[in-house]
Amino acid sequence: MDKSWILLPKWDKRYGAGVMSFIEYALDNANGNTIFYCPCTKCQCRSDMHRFPIDKVWQHLRSNGFWEKYTCWLYHGETSSGGPHDHGQFSETGSASTSNDPTTTFINDMFPYESGVCAQGQYMPDPVQPFPRAVNTAGIEKYNKLLAFQQTPVYPGCQKTVLESVMDVMKIKVETKSTVKAVDEYLQYTASMLPNGHRLPTTHRKVRCILKDLGLSYIKIHAFRYDCVLFWGKDPEGNDLGGLDACPICHIDRYKLTPAGNRKPVKGIA
Repeated sequence: MDKSWILLPKWDKRYGAGVMSFIEYALDNANGNTIFYCPCTKCQCRSDMHRFPIDKVWQHLRSNGFWEKYTCWLYHGETSSGGPHDHGQFSETGSASTSNDPTTTFINDMFPYESGVCAQGQYMPDPVQPFPRAVNTAGIEKYNKLLAFQQTPVYPGCQKTVLESVMDVMKIKVETKSTVKAVDEYLQYTASMLPNGHRLPTTHRKVRCILKDLGLSYIKIHAFRYDCVLFWGKDPEGNDLGGLDACPICHIDRYKLTPAGNRKPVKGIA
């Protein structure tokens, strides 16, 4: 397929015809998807935040120009060998569908209605497409976002998806009892070795933002420094522990004052 038009000026008729050929190619390989990565010079297919209906992709390409480095349309159905892609995981030699992998199954179990799969594993009538048009439903938006992370490789050719990678990072954090700072440094060091345009989150905070829709977020509970008690729930007598300002056992203060005069819990656990 001739892609020399990518380098032409936006006002050139050959560029306009090339954009239309790209749009037709993306639609031909959409497999029912209605939202696409945008390869304009500003979006550059960077993340799920740069996926739009095809008409908006066309507008971006006409206004901003085509990303000149995007010559193998990996995110629009093309493989390195030039054949169609199934929109699953990307690999060096082709692709492998994510439809039956454990992570996708977990997402479908978390969102049975949005995925169109009931608890018994049978499909509901008129199932929701993996990437439906915008619907004013919070569950569908979360499902689409998670599925996009699960179908997006960390970089083209990588066997790991973004969602799988961040789940592995959090597993390592828990098993090694690493601090948030250690996770940040680990992510940033790993990212420095990846190709430009990779999609690996570079901070613990960004990892948590991805995982919170899976129900894997957490809250911090204040604890006494010597682990006498957790300031949470009720004691055997029915007293509210969460509202106490001191340990009910040794009566030492729950909070300490910062240099700025603010109260800070002596200890917290997640």
